[in-house]
Amino acid sequence: MAAFARRLALGPKQQARLERASLLDAACLSGLSVMFLGGAWLPADGAGHRGRPVAAFAVVLAGLVVFCLAFVVQVMVVVSGQPAFLLAREKAMGVRPRSVGSGDPASAGTEVSVYRDDADSYAQLRRYEVYIDGKRVGRLRRGELVNIPVAAGSHSVQVRISWRSSGEVPVEVGSGERVSLICRAKPGARTDLGGVTRQRDGFLLLREV
Repeated sequence: MAAFARRLALGPKQQARLERASLLDAACLSGLSVMFLGGAWLPADGAGHRGRPVAAFAVVLAGLVVFCLAFVVQVMVVVSGQPAFLLAREKAMGVRPRSVGSGDPASAGTEVSVYRDDADSYAQLRRYEVYIDGKRVGRLRRGELVNIPVAAGSHSVQVRISWRSSGEVPVEVGSGERVSLICRAKPGARTDLGGVTRQRDGFLLLREV
């Protein structure tokens, strides 16, 4: 939908609304998927169980209703910004950290903090996995923050989702210090179907702040 919106030459404000209400994209795609499934269920030659064509038509009709409703609401959001609750930005939420340090008292308060940008519209219902020195230490939904205690010194940080990941970011953490990083998917990731299948490293962005 975002790519389609760009073709319609929407303004920056309208495009931003579309990105922030991207769950409606999933509803539209779900409706289309249900329609295709219902169509595939129809017998090619009209043969089969007597009730099968009726059930398949009902499935197609249900998918059409879902698609139309989601599309109409999406147009309303883009044009007027309503319903406003679909545009509400999530607040950062604390995630219980998992200790990966050596347990040395000297490293108390020494940690790496990773925040997933709440404007990240890619895979909103899934979590990014946070790795430090090759070990998974936390998982992040959009707008979430995780603080990981580490030993003072050099570490590498990476975020992953399925087979896609960011590059490994080296950090130097002093005793009693916190190093903060922010992550999100690369711009346009949600509509770049080719990048999802081809690109491995660099699909997610991770940087120190």
